Amino acid sequence: MWFKKWFSNRLYLELYSHRNEEEAGHMIDLIQRNLDIRTGSKVLDVACGAGRHSLQLAKRGFSVTGFDLSEFLISEAEKSFTEAKENDLRLKFLIKDMRKFNFRNSFDLAVNIFTSFGYFNNDEENFRVIENVSNSLKKGGYFVFDFINSGYIIQNIVPRSRNKIGNATVVQKRRIKEGYIIKDIEIHKGKKITRFNEILRLYSKQELIKCFKSHNFKIKSLFGDYYGNEFSEKKSKRLIIFAQKIK
Repeated sequence: MWFKKWFSNRLYLELYSHRNEEEAGHMIDLIQRNLDIRTGSKVLDVACGAGRHSLQLAKRGFSVTGFDLSEFLISEAEKSFTEAKENDLRLKFLIKDMRKFNFRNSFDLAVNIFTSFGYFNNDEENFRVIENVSNSLKKGGYFVFDFINSGYIIQNIVPRSRNKIGNATVVQKRRIKEGYIIKDIEIHKGKKITRFNEILRLYSKQELIKCFKSHNFKIKSLFGDYYGNEFSEKKSKRLIIFAQKIK
């Protein structure tokens, strides 16, 4: 699968280096402003990547478990945890597939942030992630889900972009095919070209809400960015869903 190769390469972190601690802080601010979630609550970070949101949550007093399939990204997360100035953080990282987890009603809050969804070949596998989150939350627990806004992407796709990362040139080519957005990534270093792909299933707001409801979630709020602006199907770049497990 494309994500095993791409998420195991340091160039992935370099390409998305603008997704930084400051941005993670805005997202956690949004959660704390809009959910009744107390310090000390148990939080599950699903597909946590290099752990920037997990670390932010732990620094704010939550007891956090983050997991990801990528051994490389988890090693980076653990490195950041080790280097943190705070020495009393309640935080642990696991290597786990988000299609295969069930923490059995253990968590008060689950988060799935920065488009860590839609990676798989069919709806059954993708929607299993939401089912697994529901199974892992306590009744009344919250799920914060951060995805791209498919409506905006379809209307505003950038077919090609080119930028520099250090001494490398990165060319990204994007297209939409059969309900997926496909990004071909070429990294040029001298005469060497390294190629990666990102392939993401595009889900509409309506499709996601239907899935959430089928797995015992009630939708609490929709936002269009990390600052809490109202979601617009035409204008918002992101679709952020705040949901609560009702039974």
